[in-house]
Amino acid sequence: MENILELKDITKLYPGVTALDHVSLSVRKGEVHALIGENGAGKSTLIKAIAGAVNVNSGTFVIGGKSFTSLDPLSAIQNGVAVIYQELNLVPSISVAENIFLGEKVGGKWMPDFKKMHMRAQEIFRQFNIEIDTRRMVQGMSTGQMQLVEIAKAISRNARILIMDEPSASLST
Repeated sequence: MENILELKDITKLYPGVTALDHVSLSVRKGEVHALIGENGAGKSTLIKAIAGAVNVNSGTFVIGGKSFTSLDPLSAIQNGVAVIYQELNLVPSISVAENIFLGEKVGGKWMPDFKKMHMRAQEIFRQFNIEIDTRRMVQGMSTGQMQLVEIAKAISRNARILIMDEPSASLST
C-alpha cells in the first residue's frame, strides 16, 4: 500500500530554538497516527507545517506522490490535507450546513442553493450515523458537536489526510 503522506527530514528553526529537527514520517491510507509529546515538543509546529501555515527551513513533503519543499495553505488543501485545530474555525451565527460549505459554491450562478447545501450536509452526517440538524446555528452547540461539523467540512472537501490537533478533549468515543 502506498504512502499518502511522507515527511522527509523536516526542519524548522526559530531564533534560538530548533522546533523540528529532521522529522521523518510515513502515513499510509487508512492508518491512524498520534503525535505524543510534552508541551513545546513541536507537535503543533509539525501540524502547521503540513497544513502550509508554517514554512520549514528544509525537508520534503510528499503528498499523494507529489513532492513539495514548501507548502502554503491552499496547496495543502488542494492536495487533500485538512486540519482541525483546537481553536475551531466556525462562524457561530450561520447554520451547520453553511459552515460546512463556507467558501464553496453550492447551487445557482448568483445565489447559494440552501436546500442542496442542507441535503449534502445531511448525507455526510448520515454516512457516519451522526444526527445533527444541518439548519441549526452553530452558536450554542457543544464543542464535540462543533468538531463534528469541522470533520464534515473536511469530508465535503474530499480530504484524504485529516489532522486533528488535540481532539480528545471534546470528542467522546
